[in-house]
Amino acid sequence: MPKRINDTKLRRQQILKSARKVFLEKGFQGATIDDIAKEEGVVRGTILYHYKSKESLVEAVLEEEGSQWVLLLTELVAKHEIPVMERIDEIFALCEAYVQKAEFRAGQYGKEPEEIRFLLDQMRLKSFYRHTKDLETLLEEGNETGELSLDHPKIRAVSAMFAVFGITGTEITPEELKNQLQMIKEQMICK
Repeated sequence: MPKRINDTKLRRQQILKSARKVFLEKGFQGATIDDIAKEEGVVRGTILYHYKSKESLVEAVLEEEGSQWVLLLTELVAKHEIPVMERIDEIFALCEAYVQKAEFRAGQYGKEPEEIRFLLDQMRLKSFYRHTKDLETLLEEGNETGELSLDHPKIRAVSAMFAVFGITGTEITPEELKNQLQMIKEQMICK
């Protein structure tokens, strides 16, 4: 019998770990709450107490996977000792790595990745405005330091982030992704 966990945060982390394993083994469609409960060594009600549905559970799994990227981006924007253009290059490299990982994960979660891709899009949309604000701050800093000379940094940030968001939901080869991100950077930010 599994050890009782009274720490809610720890229990939720353990459930996410078990859910990730089951989703990867059975796919999103094939996995059930009962499968996750069995993997975790708890009753179904324990899973549903912490996560109201399988959909909210898979969303939490995917969100946890994306949280590291959010932290890296935020830290990168704040590194004022690094020139603005180098940080912009790093942001686009992070975007490329994140999109490739997200596409890989979507494929791993089942034969019908459309539902996973929809959840990934919802998560990306949640962070869209925050990342747009980060990019706007960086573009304004570039204007202040003289590295950039942009009119309307906010509009450019929104346009660039929306373009990046737009290509994340398409089936695209890694080379095409790299080319598209380069084009977005050159035409919307560095021009």
